[in-house]
Amino acid sequence: MSGSTVPTAAACFSVATLAPADRRVAEQVLLEFADREGLYTLGGGVKPISSDVRDLLVRIAPTPDTSALVTLEQQRRVAAALTCGEIGVFVQVFTATQRRRDSSEVRNTSMVIFHRAAVRRTIEAHRSFFAMLGVTPSTDPREVVLAVENAPRSPRWRGYGYLFGYPDDAVDFFVRAGEEGDANGTLVPRDFRRIDTWYKSPASIGAAPTMSSFVFAVPKGAPESEQEGRLRAAAAPVYARYVKARGAAIQPDSTGALALFRGWLTARR
Repeated sequence: MSGSTVPTAAACFSVATLAPADRRVAEQVLLEFADREGLYTLGGGVKPISSDVRDLLVRIAPTPDTSALVTLEQQRRVAAALTCGEIGVFVQVFTATQRRRDSSEVRNTSMVIFHRAAVRRTIEAHRSFFAMLGVTPSTDPREVVLAVENAPRSPRWRGYGYLFGYPDDAVDFFVRAGEEGDANGTLVPRDFRRIDTWYKSPASIGAAPTMSSFVFAVPKGAPESEQEGRLRAAAAPVYARYVKARGAAIQPDSTGALALFRGWLTARR
């Protein structure tokens, strides 16, 4: 799936005004998204949003963690520069806080990449659900994520499932299983389905890296659904193209992602 606009190279990931250290982080962040499930957001909007890049745990009480706040500010500078056509990046600050054993209070943050047209399509496909959150197709993706983050538990699960691009039946199962688990304190049996990513995490401690990071749950023993099949069919050429392009573009020092995706996103077809 391609975006509705083709940006110019000059308007794609304009990092020239960033300090050298920030430009380096911009290269790293883009590569981290591309090596994980963010590829399917960055590479054409198969996945409306992706996150879990540069996650931070920020102490907010009894005193703020000033070093984490410096890092957070750098991430925001970098995110503001990582725009290209339908693609944008922002730093999400999660609503819930946690209290640690030392009585300090912390809050989680994560960098998020979105494909604006894909987010709009998702809202249009689930218009009634998103309307309950005050979200319409023209809502800015940052506001969409904020509305989902602050929704009640089950709608929050459902909203994130849709935005992360999981098949509708997988989203239905996850919400239903979560509600059942909350009610009786058990984990509903499930299988996990994965779409390939360059980054592989170990299946267990000490094991070889085998598991891709684009994963969703389905009922135990469920066959592949029609929507899951369509997702795999849409993802496969994106992954194949990235594997080929990555080998040529990414340098030993892990630079090259900016140039790779400038070319990818500004190519005229």
